[in-house]
Amino acid sequence: MDGSDFYRRLEEWLASPPPLTVVAETERSALRAEFNPHVHAGWELKLLGSGELHLVPPGVAHEATGLCPLSLEAGAGGMTLLFEGRFLFLNRPAGPRNNFLPELFALLARIPAEEERLRGQLLRAAFEAVRTLARSFESVPDAPEDRYTLALDYLKRNYYKRELGVEDLAAFIGVTPQYLNRLFRRNGGSGIRRQLIVIRLEKARELLESGNYLVSDAARLTGWSCPFYFCNSFKRHYGVPPVSVRG
Repeated sequence: MDGSDFYRRLEEWLASPPPLTVVAETERSALRAEFNPHVHAGWELKLLGSGELHLVPPGVAHEATGLCPLSLEAGAGGMTLLFEGRFLFLNRPAGPRNNFLPELFALLARIPAEEERLRGQLLRAAFEAVRTLARSFESVPDAPEDRYTLALDYLKRNYYKRELGVEDLAAFIGVTPQYLNRLFRRNGGSGIRRQLIVIRLEKARELLESGNYLVSDAARLTGWSCPFYFCNSFKRHYGVPPVSVRG
């Protein structure tokens, strides 16, 4: 990858960490459909256009913030890094021996906002961990992925966006919508829209089974603009209404 701009910015953040806000709990306003609310299984650190960092813990619903200069998602299994609109690393696997980000983020989330010096030290440590991971990824490049795999991964990462369309996906992969639909039918047995519906239903079921969300919330968090359509689709797919699987 050509990550020279990223590493230059990383040096700046190491020298002077941006102000940090921990999104500790969901505000009801963040569940409004127009904000494309969603949740992550891992941690997300994103730099807003204002220059402020937001750290979102796993399972906390939050709104999409458009194009961020930096968006980093990290879990026990690996890391995704989006910098200035371009993926430098996408779902790169990393084992516990060299991925300290979840632990560092968990510590950051525990430190009170008034402890600015300690927060700054931990944030620098997190950026150092990002640099270490990025360097290790560079030494073992991504294996070439076929277009279907890339497209499916894009759907799994962006399923919550209500405006997500076939044209957006085709543009990301670099093919025509017609070709991409044929690719999905040949490899996945159904068209793009059907596979997107299945992904949304699977994510919604995970949220409902956690017991932390109402049916209407689970629908909004997984990209459904019509709760009635969501309930009908859920029952057709799973054979039971969504309320019956809520933990």
